[in-house]
Amino acid sequence: MLYLAARYVENDQVSYREAVSPGGRRTTYQSPPGTPALEERGLLAHSTLWRVLTWLGGQLAALAAGREQIQQQYPDSTCHRFVGAVAPQKSRSPQRAQVLRRSRQLLHLRAEWDLLFPEKFFPRFATRSGFD
Repeated sequence: MLYLAARYVENDQVSYREAVSPGGRRTTYQSPPGTPALEERGLLAHSTLWRVLTWLGGQLAALAAGREQIQQQYPDSTCHRFVGAVAPQKSRSPQRAQVLRRSRQLLHLRAEWDLLFPEKFFPRFATRSGFD
């Protein structure tokens, strides 16, 4: 889901539907053993991606703590300067634009974090730090 979320906020031309169907391939949840590999109820809905982005955009404490941790360990990092601008056509309101910006900031921070630290940002750092 993080890959799909990053794909959406990083590419100005990708819609929610295109993000969950890269290259026209439909994304599915893993089917339980004994069920057909591709079921309609197992298809990832484009609205799920918005819910994930909304959750990511609400992780302000995790974003702040992650930035602080990176800055302490790697003072040359510029993660705190990353604005996270998203194409204006992707938001219908200032609130939605802010959610998408924060989501992109957190996804950018996570990518840098995962390169710098042995413990992954999701789920290890964010979960252990008590962020919701």
